[in-house]
Formats: sequence, structure tokens, C-alpha cells
Amino acid sequence: MVMQMNVLEKIKSFQNDAPVNIEGLIRSFGVSLDKKAVLHPEIAGQIERVDGDRFHVAVNVNDHYYRQRFTMAHELGHYLMHRDLLGEGTDDNRAYRSIDAGKFHNTSILPQHETEANRFAANLLMPAHLVKRYFYELNGELERLSKIFQVSSEAMRHRLASLDLKPRAFAERVG
Repeated sequence: MVMQMNVLEKIKSFQNDAPVNIEGLIRSFGVSLDKKAVLHPEIAGQIERVDGDRFHVAVNVNDHYYRQRFTMAHELGHYLMHRDLLGEGTDDNRAYRSIDAGKFHNTSILPQHETEANRFAANLLMPAHLVKRYFYELNGELERLSKIFQVSSEAMRHRLASLDLKPRAFAERVG
């Protein structure tokens, strides 16, 4: 789905430095947010329709904040790209797939939509221009990059691979 220019401009305005203020960005779209939601243990996050055309994002209180950030970005991706498919909402498990363990098992959200939301989240939280800048400043040190962007090492590793950048492991720096 193609996003409108004003949406892209708003997103870019939040990508001037790392970490991206995902909470502020979500709220700037009029979406409410709960970072302390008590969700089924298998559910990482959910987006729910409230009051007609307003939405609410909730992330599992038991998840690490870096995972919560990715989940928030993923759910924002659903809001911006798949709103017509959300119905009353959708729950996403730890692999970011809608399952029946939560409140909303949404069969309209297909694996391709989940992949799109994951790609959106990675691009949002780890914009290419910032990743490349910090990658070269930090000599590709994966753990430091993960901390600057407030994402998991796994998410950063995937993002670097998508940009054809090879991270340096801790052992390579010490040795």
C-alpha cells in the first residue's frame, strides 16, 4: 500500500536522530498507546479499533523495552498500511502473526501483511541514513548500534544485512 506524502513527511520528521521516538510518532497519528498492557503471554502486541475509526496500540508489559519498541512500530505499520483489514483489531504473537490466543484473531491479516509491517518497523526504527552514519562511526559494532537505536541485536543484525553492512562482533574487537 502506498502511503500519502504527508504521512511520509511526518515519519521522516521523527527520523532525525536515533533512537526514533516511536511513542511520540504513534500519538501524533491520534493512536493511543499502552506500554503496560497485561496481554496473553504469547501476544507481543495488539492494535484495536475504539470509538469508530480511532485506534489503540497495546504492547505486552512483560517484554523488554526494545522488543516493545519494535512491536509498537509493527502495529503502527498495520495502522498505516492495513487499516482496511483490521476490523475490530488484531493480536500479534512473538513471531508477529495473528493467533487465536489473544482478543483478536484476525484472519484478514495475512503473512504478507505481517512481513510488510515488520519491514515498515525496521525501516522506521532503523532508518538507512542513520544506520549507515552510526555504522561507520562505530566501526560496525553491533551491540553499540543496537543500544543507540534501542532495538534488539537480532533486529539490528537483520537491518544491517538488508543494507549490505557486516557487523563486527565483540570477539573481533577484543581479539
